[in-house]
Amino acid sequence: MGQAFHGFPIPFNNSNSSNPLSFSTSFVFSISAPGHGLTFMISPTMDFTRAMASQFLGLFNASNNGNSTNRILAVEFDTVKSNEFLDIDGNHVGIDVNGLVSVESAPAAFFSNRHIKNITLKLSSKDPIRAWIEYNGVEMVLNVTLAPLDISKPKLPLLSRKMNLTEIFNDKMYVGFSASTGNMTSNHYVIGWSFSREGKAKEFDLTLLPSVSAPSPSELDDFDLISDAPSDSATANPKRTKLIIIYTLVIMFFRNVSF
Repeated sequence: MGQAFHGFPIPFNNSNSSNPLSFSTSFVFSISAPGHGLTFMISPTMDFTRAMASQFLGLFNASNNGNSTNRILAVEFDTVKSNEFLDIDGNHVGIDVNGLVSVESAPAAFFSNRHIKNITLKLSSKDPIRAWIEYNGVEMVLNVTLAPLDISKPKLPLLSRKMNLTEIFNDKMYVGFSASTGNMTSNHYVIGWSFSREGKAKEFDLTLLPSVSAPSPSELDDFDLISDAPSDSATANPKRTKLIIIYTLVIMFFRNVSF
């Protein structure tokens, strides 16, 4: 299992601010095989030493799964059906609050603007997939949208959930990703990422994204491990390439991302 974070906490709940809690993020990910999946998460801590791999996705363990004190929001891209967490199938997207029994989930798919219907996406196909996760603090609605890399953002999200995140988040939270494997080796990549605390996350140039092949040791020497400047947004910038990589049986590969 592995986790990768923006290196500094981001302010979310500010009682002195008139702006409601909102955020927007977009990223491109690739999963090479079904076992077990990737999550985007917002967490009060970067310490996941007690987390477990396999079906726990590097987020929780058997004793703390579901505890309200976790204060974690995660969107899971799950490639294995775990009956203990009431998973709907082995290829789904779910919204998780403090545990791995999703409050909302659906088989992985994208809405085709052309065909006016949902089309299935296989999360573990190795093909890059684009994801948008957006929270409107005024309407208190979280939307999750998927599409293949070469498709523009669909008009309709895959998941839409009414929820009050001010009840979950601390004043400052960490933003990042986690992933895990089980009996099957699988590589989990994030190859482009944009995040904004206010307004829409900036678009990034998809033509600048790297391939999803594993980086060689010589390539690793050419990149910094983590950004050294705090910010509440992360956008792709070809002039400031950053790399974060965690490699056990999980690879998380961030390139063309600046903070």
